[in-house]
Amino acid sequence: MGADLSIPVQSAGPGDSVVISAALTPGSDSVAALQFDLQYDGAISLISVPGVASRSAYKTAYYTDVNANTRRFVISEINQNVISGGSVIDLFVNIAPSASSGLHALSISNFTATDVLGNVVSTTSTSGGVNVQGTPNSPIETSEVLSAASFTSGPVAPGEIITLIGSGIGPVPAQQPASGITSTVLGGVTVYFDGITAPLLYAGPNQINAIVPFEIAGESATNMLVENSGQVVAGYLLPVADAAPAIFTLNASGTGPGAVLNYDLTLNSPTNPAARGSMIVVYATGVGSMNPQPTDGQATTVASYPNLPLSVTIGGLAANVLYSGVAPGEVAGLIQINCVVPQDVTPGDSVSVNLVVGSTTSPPGVVIAVQ
Repeated sequence: MGADLSIPVQSAGPGDSVVISAALTPGSDSVAALQFDLQYDGAISLISVPGVASRSAYKTAYYTDVNANTRRFVISEINQNVISGGSVIDLFVNIAPSASSGLHALSISNFTATDVLGNVVSTTSTSGGVNVQGTPNSPIETSEVLSAASFTSGPVAPGEIITLIGSGIGPVPAQQPASGITSTVLGGVTVYFDGITAPLLYAGPNQINAIVPFEIAGESATNMLVENSGQVVAGYLLPVADAAPAIFTLNASGTGPGAVLNYDLTLNSPTNPAARGSMIVVYATGVGSMNPQPTDGQATTVASYPNLPLSVTIGGLAANVLYSGVAPGEVAGLIQINCVVPQDVTPGDSVSVNLVVGSTTSPPGVVIAVQ
């Protein structure tokens, strides 16, 4: 049996936002890379991130819009890791308030896959979509509150930079702070955590980037509200974790080459790998409370360090951490870690890097190049 790629049919109301996964069933042949096109109609807009199966195999998810209603996905990386069964792409599907009742298809075409040697694998696919009916339920789900670094959902942490995805939750056109790094209001949008205004980095029609206030430290849950032009468009009780570490990536998808600098402050890449035994600089978020507590939304001018123990592994080996704390001059919530690439690590263009804060490990999928 060949590899199968399937998308389910999910029900929603007009103006809703739902998460739908494109799931791979490998069959008898191993799959190391795949490509497919996804067609959808004008009542739908998409934001896509790598699924857990892509992340676990340390694959990068690339996409391009072939036209206004067709998106082409390529999932691959410079490794021979096999992609196991499960979600390869998570689709955040935003449905227009004017969407007509009935099935709005998400149609798969041109699905191809290869094994670890580059041989073509036989494939089948099953298309799905959104069955729009009834009245609006919610423009945003709790599963659409994501780490801005990993684009995975879960508990929020004090000082974490997050992304909210939903249907019509922000202004048109998109807004960024006119002066300074952040603003508490962008295009009429305000986000609250337990009544505390969150610093905003970006607000667009279907996406808001915010920073969780440090003041929620010690809480087990926080009440998040999203207001647009004075109207509450979403409100949830979100779980709070001591830490939710995640490493930023160059393609801003949560997988692939990390936002990592070599010892000479040049960007790490396969053409500019880090030497074993050299220092690298890793940028992350979600390390939790810090001492002293930074000022929400402000550029850091005073050194501040995580309260929880922090460590880094590269290629599965412990890296010596020289510094972990605020990124000087950058917005509070962005963390800089200076660490040393282990001498014994196996070199390559796709070496895993993970951050551990307290007892929580960053999601898999981030890599660096080591020579």
